[in-house]
Amino acid sequence: MGCRERGQRSDLVRIVLVAGGEGDLAVLDGAASLPGRGAWLHADLHCLELAERRRAFPRALRAGPLDTASVRRDLEAQVAGHPAARPSFTEKESGLEADGHPMSTQR
Repeated sequence: MGCRERGQRSDLVRIVLVAGGEGDLAVLDGAASLPGRGAWLHADLHCLELAERRRAFPRALRAGPLDTASVRRDLEAQVAGHPAARPSFTEKESGLEADGHPMSTQR
């Protein structure tokens, strides 16, 4: 979304929209299982900055202005390698990439 480049699912994080009383909030969906429309972003602060500068979050999530502070905080914690801050971003192997071919049925 930010750099407009494709990547492996393991290199990307999913961002979803959470409606709140004070406005809409963009959050990381570490397990990629939250309901609703999502957008994929590289797990990189530079990619996040590009997405914020281009105002890509409201377009991708089909929403108005969004607060992306929690996304930034979670990505910074992930980049810094703080294990205590990682519960919001958890790796989940889909099984589709098990043999390197996303459309393969062999496991």
